[in-house]
Amino acid sequence: MSRYATWLVLAGMVLVIGAANYTIRDRQQVVDNGQPILLQLRPVDPRSLMQGDYMTLRYAEPLFPNPEERSTLPPRGAFIVRLDSDDVATYSRLDDGGPLTTDEVRLKYKLLDENGSIRLGAESFFFEEGQAHVFNAARFGVLHVDSSGNSVLVGLADEGKVLLQTELR
Repeated sequence: MSRYATWLVLAGMVLVIGAANYTIRDRQQVVDNGQPILLQLRPVDPRSLMQGDYMTLRYAEPLFPNPEERSTLPPRGAFIVRLDSDDVATYSRLDDGGPLTTDEVRLKYKLLDENGSIRLGAESFFFEEGQAHVFNAARFGVLHVDSSGNSVLVGLADEGKVLLQTELR
């Protein structure tokens, strides 16, 4: 391998590692400094034969715009959710870039298909094998959200809004 090729490979590795570290740092800042909110879940099956134990999260309808509004949404954007006294989020309005009230949070989304399916980027929760019984009680996804609307799923909570923990944690 020539010197030029070696330097090119090394530069590519540095670039890939740098980009990965930037993304990790960015997400960790959302976890550390983001506002915690609860998103109500619909029932899910906590099992995958290929991937082990995990939950595919489906959020309850009160979190999203109604079907008529969804048909007019751009493929990517944000909407505003209102938090109740327990930090449970429900849809409030589309994001117009204006200021938020103290009980509102901006939440970024991505439209999946022409039927108006919406993803928040927090649709899967992996957990230790054999711990499905703990997460069967999940009724809320716990996300941390920054001021721009970026979110990171940090856990699941039960009906009492208590973060579910396994014996292994």
